[in-house]
Amino acid sequence: MNKLLSFCFGLLLAVSAIAQEETPTANWPYLYPDFMEGELLRFNKNPNKARFNIHLNHSELHYLDKDGIIKESDVLGATGLVIGNDAYRNVGGKMMKILAQAEGGFVVLETRANYAAIVRNDGAYGTTSLNSTTTKTFLYNENVINGYDGKLLTDVYADLHAMKEDSESLPVLINVYLVIGIDVIPANKKSVASMYGVDKKAFKAFLKENRIDWDDPQDLVKVIDYVTAE
Repeated sequence: MNKLLSFCFGLLLAVSAIAQEETPTANWPYLYPDFMEGELLRFNKNPNKARFNIHLNHSELHYLDKDGIIKESDVLGATGLVIGNDAYRNVGGKMMKILAQAEGGFVVLETRANYAAIVRNDGAYGTTSLNSTTTKTFLYNENVINGYDGKLLTDVYADLHAMKEDSESLPVLINVYLVIGIDVIPANKKSVASMYGVDKKAFKAFLKENRIDWDDPQDLVKVIDYVTAE
């Protein structure tokens, strides 16, 4: 099983490297450089097939309708998503990439846009650091503190795709979580040790004995197995 998981993780990394050769931009705040064929998996129902992409504002799932309009997909009741060879888990309405899987849970990765990194607080409401000639697809929302809400300037795919390079790169934030039942735990020692029922002394000994590398999804599988066996 561990060999299979290692192979799957290697495959995910390879596919991700290919899919993300182009970095997201302010005009194209998406994980993938284009909308890709995929399947939205639903419990006890046939999967919904469409061209999907992950919007980097709040990991929303977007798809193209038959008229070429970008729409947000309703993920209520969805268990996961497959785009190309990438597998995702529905975590509280957000699609997070599966890095590894154990009997007791998942190791998932979330990629989010770091809008704050491209915003200068020069004005009363803040201004963007993008130059004035750049087309911006996210419109300012005064209810969003120190940034933008990621709202697209246009939902017409052809128009948005044509202008995606007419802007600066959009920096991203990467977060890895352990999903155990309904719990979503940041993949770090402090967060796991603080979980209800985890004996901190015994957990420390487990980490030392197994030389857990918190950057290795396969080691995080061991952490999930340890926690669910407690």
